[in-house]
Amino acid sequence: MLTPDTVLQNRYKLTEQLSANPSRQTWLASDEEGDRPVVLKLLALGGVVKWHDLKLFEREAETLAQLEHPRIPKYYDFFSVDDRELWFGLVQQYIPGISLKQKLQQRRSLACPEVQKIALDVLEILTFLHNQSPPVLHRDLKPSNLIWGEDDRIYLIDFGAVQAKSPHPGATFTIVGTYGYTPLEQYGGQAVAASDLYALGATLIHLLTGIAPSELPQQELKMQFRDRLPASVDSAFAAWLEVMTAIGVKKRYQSTTEALEALQKPQPEITALRRQRRTPKPSPKSATPQARLQKSLDNLQIEIPSPFEVEWLQPGSRFLQRWLERGYDYLQAGVRWYKNLEAMQKKRFTKIVVGLGLLIGFLSATGVLPIVAFVQESAIALLTLAIALLGLVLPLGAIAFWLLQQNRSEYFEKTCVSFYPKYFAVERFSLQNHQRHFGQIAQIQALEITTQRDRHGRLCQGIVVEYNDASPNPHRYFFGENLSPTELEKLRQEIQLWLANISVPTTPESSSDTPQN
Repeated sequence: MLTPDTVLQNRYKLTEQLSANPSRQTWLASDEEGDRPVVLKLLALGGVVKWHDLKLFEREAETLAQLEHPRIPKYYDFFSVDDRELWFGLVQQYIPGISLKQKLQQRRSLACPEVQKIALDVLEILTFLHNQSPPVLHRDLKPSNLIWGEDDRIYLIDFGAVQAKSPHPGATFTIVGTYGYTPLEQYGGQAVAASDLYALGATLIHLLTGIAPSELPQQELKMQFRDRLPASVDSAFAAWLEVMTAIGVKKRYQSTTEALEALQKPQPEITALRRQRRTPKPSPKSATPQARLQKSLDNLQIEIPSPFEVEWLQPGSRFLQRWLERGYDYLQAGVRWYKNLEAMQKKRFTKIVVGLGLLIGFLSATGVLPIVAFVQESAIALLTLAIALLGLVLPLGAIAFWLLQQNRSEYFEKTCVSFYPKYFAVERFSLQNHQRHFGQIAQIQALEITTQRDRHGRLCQGIVVEYNDASPNPHRYFFGENLSPTELEKLRQEIQLWLANISVPTTPESSSDTPQN
């Protein structure tokens, strides 16, 4: 029976037991010769422990002895504790920090930037392992085997399931791995580099959702995790995770290099990974409305601006903002220039500016400047002004008239969707009318993205809220037809997450509690 303060091999003094398995014990120990803390893994052969367990234990020691990476524990020693009881010991470097499993127990889930950093760190370690000759496959990557070190780097530990050489055809194999993190091919003894990528993807999903992969719903053996992701996870990163955890090996990334390139691809959706803010320059002809959200515990407000606002008003406001910012920069430069002047120059400059200001103010107040501006070539000035006004007003009026004639009133249409604990409302504001529809939250049966014809006869993609108020046919409210597929998916996830976090009545409310159409 091993206890704290027990000394093994006249060198390793046990200090704290890290795992309580009687036949597979892990201890934090002190190496009295090396004057350093170490991790001591002990295996007792016999009982439930078989010879193939010892082979895996020895393989872990052999593999660690051959690996040299700053974020993989260093191998120190391997020995037999007692020939009669057949105890074996493996000594390796101690990594100060906590496992990601412990972090999940503390915080339930991790933020998206933290998870993306973990992905990059682990892919770097896996690249080193897979580039060995022969490739080294970890085969048991999961939160408990990843250590968040005190230096804020990720370390990969526990190489007890490692595969350091390719199995021969027809050879027997040992099933290793943890259910939920292990891909199907690994159960058949056909682990490849993409198998470790699957385990990494499943681990990252666990970190983001706080739900173990084995507890997530499945469809055709594939984890369904999209609707469980936080709103901060962009669609590109979610799609990357779907490729990482594809059931078929060929459908996944085939190497860590390929996975890294896809993760670091400079797309607007994954700029958080590279910590660079890239704002794509808007194109007035191809601009797409951006939904604006305001959410709280009591309500979720969604505003989808009209295409007219996106294509004309927003670029105009950005143009004005840029000029105001530039003017402010010039003002700051002028203030700095003024501060650098000598005292006499400041006094002279101040007198000139004040004098000019008083002169212009006096001439304007007495009407001298307006009269001069009007008399001086007045006919030419008035004609130029009239032409300028006509050149501005007539084209805009013609465009607006043509849009209305072509039944394009939706070009000026704004959509507002509101969700409350008991009811929801879909409102549309256009030049011609204002439509409003209400429904009860408890009666919502489906919330999905679909393609159908809108009320103008166009075939487009949007979000459908379907609810049944005991009438023969369910009601279907369609909105978001001007949004891109990426925005639609984000919006659907936001609505689902908000609905999941409120207490929805199980029975329909009375009509007095719900606004009427």
